[in-house]
Amino acid sequence: MLEKPIAVLGGGNGGHTMAADLTLAGYKVNFYEHPLFKEKFKKTLETGRVEMRGVGRQGVAEIHKVTLDMEEAISDVELINLVIPALGHDRFFEEMIPFLQDGQTVVIWPDNYGSLRLRQLLEERAPEKKITIAGTNTLPYGTRLAGPAQVNLLLMAPEVIISALPAKETERILPELQELFPMLKPAQNVLAASFSNPNPIVHPAGSLLNTGRIQYSKGDFYLYREGITEAVARAIRAVYDETAALAEAFGFEVLQYEDRDFRTTTSIMGVAFQAPFDTIGVIASVIGPKSLQDRYIVEDVPYGLVPLSEFGKKLGVPTPVIDSLITIGSIVCDQDFWKTGRTLEELGLADMDKDDIIRLVEEG
Repeated sequence: MLEKPIAVLGGGNGGHTMAADLTLAGYKVNFYEHPLFKEKFKKTLETGRVEMRGVGRQGVAEIHKVTLDMEEAISDVELINLVIPALGHDRFFEEMIPFLQDGQTVVIWPDNYGSLRLRQLLEERAPEKKITIAGTNTLPYGTRLAGPAQVNLLLMAPEVIISALPAKETERILPELQELFPMLKPAQNVLAASFSNPNPIVHPAGSLLNTGRIQYSKGDFYLYREGITEAVARAIRAVYDETAALAEAFGFEVLQYEDRDFRTTTSIMGVAFQAPFDTIGVIASVIGPKSLQDRYIVEDVPYGLVPLSEFGKKLGVPTPVIDSLITIGSIVCDQDFWKTGRTLEELGLADMDKDDIIRLVEEG
């Protein structure tokens, strides 16, 4: 068992769940939230407790340290878990980099190309620091906050893939991480992990093709109960097929699904979180997206689909459905995701060819 505390950064659904889960498993956790979000973190900060219910471990977790101070959270820890939406990556990276210490490992849940972004920022601002970076394809939890400092863990992922950056370091870090998260399996590289994130595959198409219903319902919308119809499933499958074609062009595979997996109310989420054909069960009961500003769109389009489109242009692989969703999303949300999205330049890949990129993510 790890002797030093484990840092969990991010006070949302996933962060609260991970902090409580690891605490109930017997680990010391330093739980951090950015001061910008302190109001929603107030009860957790004041009590130092998170109530965990649902599947898996249950009880009241007495967190070792709850803080709004990044230095306090990550100093003298070996493992840092970043558990936030991708649109918050840069804000947390800016706070984190000055206090990172040699020998630490940063795991990004899910990666969403954040490992490449952190590597680029470290090269620019602190190239002397020896940090191991890794990223997963998804969170291990299907979870929601039921209230302040209260977690309702709905589902667990049976398998989560992870890679270090570069991938040659995965074998070194994986055994210790599997002690904490037994569902972890090695990915070929961080691109394979990010390409295998089910969220950008399912959420943008599912949400944007239900724009009218989302707005009309004023928040009373259930994507997996109402929105994944046969026609929408075809669009989701098309996004997956384009993503798989990009992976093939790079020489690796994304996680594989059967055609029938797309044609259920849960889509491929039912496979990712052990709920196949869950028509009226847990996944189908999850409400949302509640508006067009939901992370299903404003995270998964610019930080999930835009990089895929950029990789497509670099490799000469057409991504017409992905491109269309980015354009439609930009129009209905009244913001230009082509400009605000995660670009290859931000990832330090703009001037690299395919072989250079593969060499970087696998060998360093």
